[in-house]
Amino acid sequence: MTTFVVIESITPNQSLVFSAQQGPQGAIGASGATGPNGATGATGATGPTGVTGATGPTGPTGATGATGPTGTGATGATGPTGVTGATGPTGVTGVTGATGATGATGPTGVTGATGPTGAASSVPGPTGATGPAGATGPTGATGAASTVPGPTGATGPAGATGPTGPTGSQGVTGDVGPTGVIGVTGPTGVTGAVGATGATGPAGATGPTGPTGPTGLTGPTGPTGATGVGNIAGFNTQTGTSYTLVIGDLSDIVTLSNAAAITLTVPPSVFSANDQVHIVQYGAGQVTFAQGAGVTILSAGATTTAPKLRTNKSAATVICTASNTFLIVGDIV
Repeated sequence: MTTFVVIESITPNQSLVFSAQQGPQGAIGASGATGPNGATGATGATGPTGVTGATGPTGPTGATGATGPTGTGATGATGPTGVTGATGPTGVTGVTGATGATGATGPTGVTGATGPTGAASSVPGPTGATGPAGATGPTGATGAASTVPGPTGATGPAGATGPTGPTGSQGVTGDVGPTGVIGVTGPTGVTGAVGATGATGPAGATGPTGPTGPTGLTGPTGPTGATGVGNIAGFNTQTGTSYTLVIGDLSDIVTLSNAAAITLTVPPSVFSANDQVHIVQYGAGQVTFAQGAGVTILSAGATTTAPKLRTNKSAATVICTASNTFLIVGDIV
């Protein structure tokens, strides 16, 4: 490798150029002392998560705790059944209509097998007259006399058979011989097995229905039963904390609405048996039924004689079952 060295001259605008050939590379010097460690590089990205190891076996299940006792609430008393009205007597049965015409006859059954032929008669019938003889065929030619007998000529054709003569009249039937003595009746043979019943023929067409018989007499009207629940007569809206029913509430819906508790009193000597009044609680104030003087209330409530409506919009019916005795049924507690 050639190296050029340029030396600027002190003389303006002049310079000297020297060229020199590079000598051989010298021996590598000893390694210098190791420099101080460089600063630690930034942490590399986290490698992928390794495969999750197999799940260990599940430990044994702990013993089940004892079941607590089941609590059963007491059943409320059943209210008495209302009295059933008496049944009216049954009306007289009408006369039965005439029987309809008989249906058409079904098809005739299959004809039975023909019985065996009777034995042949032992007396021959009379022979019929012989018919006329047939015409004689022509005579053959006479052969020449010969000492040697000639062959017999062919037999001529037979004449046509004459018609059969008429059958002779039947002879007179002989007298019937006397009846022989009747022999002793033999014992009755064992009855053969009953044959299978033949298939039932198709049913004949149904005859027309007979005319309807006259209507029977109408029975007397039975006594009127107890009055059932009818239509609501109207509404009576109450907003106080107490109210006593009046006769005008009969078959009405009485609504009771107040934030505080409400007492509804059933009075004596106002309602009769089968009268009804419907009560509805509107609002938070719980309705409690109270007995008026001499009144008996029956119910399935916690307190039989003083039941309560269960909650807002609960309803119950006050039913007079007898004088001053009332049954309260509905959403009560």
